[in-house]
Amino acid sequence: MTFRLDSKRILLTGGSRGIGAAAVRLLTELGAKVAFTYRIRTDAAQALVAELKALGREVIAIQADQRSREDAASTVATVEETWGGLDAFVGNAGAWLPTPVTFEDEANLMAVLETNVTGLFRWHAEAVPALLRAGGGAIVLVSSTAGQRGEKAYGAYAASKGAVISLTKTLATELGPAGIRVNCVAPGWVDTDLSAPALRGDPAERRKVEANFPLNHIPTAEDIAWPIAFLLGGGAAAVHGEILNVNGGTVLCG
Repeated sequence: MTFRLDSKRILLTGGSRGIGAAAVRLLTELGAKVAFTYRIRTDAAQALVAELKALGREVIAIQADQRSREDAASTVATVEETWGGLDAFVGNAGAWLPTPVTFEDEANLMAVLETNVTGLFRWHAEAVPALLRAGGGAIVLVSSTAGQRGEKAYGAYAASKGAVISLTKTLATELGPAGIRVNCVAPGWVDTDLSAPALRGDPAERRKVEANFPLNHIPTAEDIAWPIAFLLGGGAAAVHGEILNVNGGTVLCG
């Protein structure tokens, strides 16, 4: 049986680059209609839409702030008006900023928490009613290994991603009876432009990171996109409230 997501109407936050862009490409390739948000990367968002439309795929880009409930509401409304409903929500947008233990930059702390935690609450609060109107669906939230093991000098980020894991389990309990499956993908190091300074600069630094991977392979954005697609599809019909670690074996969690 060929794995497809034909006619699924999906909203994904943070889709102009990295894991988000890879997921948008894959989901549309599998037949889904995808709306993705972006905040400031208008050039990248427009380029992605042009690329996919040239291939005959259904995709729209919506400029929105992850921290804004008003933007969440208007984005969900746009998806419903465009395609007649919403079948799945992927909470991918996030902020990764340093907050060492003696942090002095309050702005970094608030930017991370407002985006990764409070913002996610605002967006799922708007997406869930649309999923219910469509008769159920699926939610996939993107966390991180940092939410399970912590991350030196990035305490706010680690705490926020731990919150995403707890939120996944809470939403699964609340929404399962309504026919909405909720799961989470937790990547570790991923070779994207966000990690480029560490992975694509000094070869010695890259080898140091690679040494932590039993597979000797740092996952790509595409490696994360496939598990997201799986969790949205019918093959995961009995997968609910799970944290799917996609980290090359660097963090082994039960």
